[in-house]
Amino acid sequence: MKKKIKLELLNLLKNIVKIDTCFPPGNSKKFAEFIVSYLKNSGLNIKTFGINNEKINVVASAHTGSNRSIVFNSHIDTVRPIISEWKSNPFELKIEKNYSYGLGAVNCKGSAAVHLYLAKNFKRLFPNIKENVDFTFVTDEENLGPDGTKYLRKIKAIKPHTLILGAPTNNNVIIEERGVFWLEIEVFGKTAHAGEPHKGINAIDKSARIINKLNNEFKKILKKYNVGNQISTLNVGIVTGGENVNVVPYKTKVVIDRRITHKENVKKAFNEIKSFILKIDKSAKIKFITGTNPFKSNKSNIYLKELSKSKRLITGKKLEFLSSIGVSDGRYFADDNINIINIGPGSGSEGHKSNEKIINKDLIDCFYLLENFLLKF
Repeated sequence: MKKKIKLELLNLLKNIVKIDTCFPPGNSKKFAEFIVSYLKNSGLNIKTFGINNEKINVVASAHTGSNRSIVFNSHIDTVRPIISEWKSNPFELKIEKNYSYGLGAVNCKGSAAVHLYLAKNFKRLFPNIKENVDFTFVTDEENLGPDGTKYLRKIKAIKPHTLILGAPTNNNVIIEERGVFWLEIEVFGKTAHAGEPHKGINAIDKSARIINKLNNEFKKILKKYNVGNQISTLNVGIVTGGENVNVVPYKTKVVIDRRITHKENVKKAFNEIKSFILKIDKSAKIKFITGTNPFKSNKSNIYLKELSKSKRLITGKKLEFLSSIGVSDGRYFADDNINIINIGPGSGSEGHKSNEKIINKDLIDCFYLLENFLLKF
């Protein structure tokens, strides 16, 4: 039986790795069509939601009572592969004895395969379940965008009391994440001929001064927000500007990523960096792009305790609590006072990596772990 489930899970993963859901643009229409077809006879209530016809999210529901539920969430968009670095076709799952190689195999189509298999067999596996359960398959995660999980929350297509996200954690858990926000700085100068640069004001030079002070002064301020192994960080990710090489540049744009700890919140952190920048250049225009607060779940909640028991039963290993360097779609529920748990097969270090590989045993263990967990409810 275990061998049969392994073959079915790997075959399912093979089928979904074939479907191009790369961001950009992160289109998920074909993936959603596959899910709807695959779950056709599952007995679950299948609905699709999307702001546009190319970015479709699927919610498969098994509800017996109130709207609140355990929600299993896996994002199905991936980063775009650098083909020249891949040793095999990234859209064809290469299955070996211990590992399987393919784009998104770890982040996060491995979890999607497990969640899909659970959903398809839900009525058979859990005939007496008393909890409401939703399985969600979403896009726009790689974009930190509004068209995926954020949209489902906004329209109340899901109302979780416990959100279980299929992040690659080697079947351990992440229950706290830093917050994140992006900001854009527009810096203005004055054009002049490059032969007479003293008659202009160089916007690139002004931007360089801001960046230098952020890296050498502002980062020192951020140290007061560090909590344990959570670090408050700043990264200058994009710098664009200039009109032509023989023109003193009039305008530049700088885009910054800020990660914030539990000592901070997005609004105050944005105002803090904005104030710092305006003291350097009062003419700069600073725009908030997107962002969400940090979250931290209660380690003693019953769902986490039962996952811990299931992990030990299935693998013989203790559940570990991992630190996250990235952010998940759990961030959209950071202010909702719910349980947020990241757990899934594969190593997080494989995500966004050429020749991405998943540990086959992790995939199978994840299924049995979640099956055992759900049987308790």
